[in-house]
Amino acid sequence: MSISDEESREKYGKGSGELKGECEVAGPKLILSDYYQTTFRMEDRAIERLTDLYEFWMPYVDSTTTYPVDCVFTGRELDDIDWYRANFESAVSEQEGLWIKNGGPTDEEWEKYIKHLREKCGMDKLLNVYQAAYDRYSGKVSAQ
Repeated sequence: MSISDEESREKYGKGSGELKGECEVAGPKLILSDYYQTTFRMEDRAIERLTDLYEFWMPYVDSTTTYPVDCVFTGRELDDIDWYRANFESAVSEQEGLWIKNGGPTDEEWEKYIKHLREKCGMDKLLNVYQAAYDRYSGKVSAQ
């Protein structure tokens, strides 16, 4: 079901983005860009952000190579992403902040950090999941 920001504010007293955040269970699993033309109505704020991105930032981007958004994960891979990603991203953000504030790591600190990401935050599991999805995607793309 889609709801405009105005409808959401009238009916629920909050913006559609806030309503979406409260109602989603573990977040969306797969939303393809063409769904916004056929299934969903994109939020007003999302349209504004995308417009700004394309009009103001994209003219300065030399390469648009990114991880393909239409890679499809298996159910098990989605479970692994849900399980590990938040903790991994939190650990990375926290450490980045410390290094920006206090200066970059020594070689010893770096090795300790990588060990922590591997043993406590599922870095290798996440790498394997994303690599497997990318390999499947690459195989399909090259076969076409």
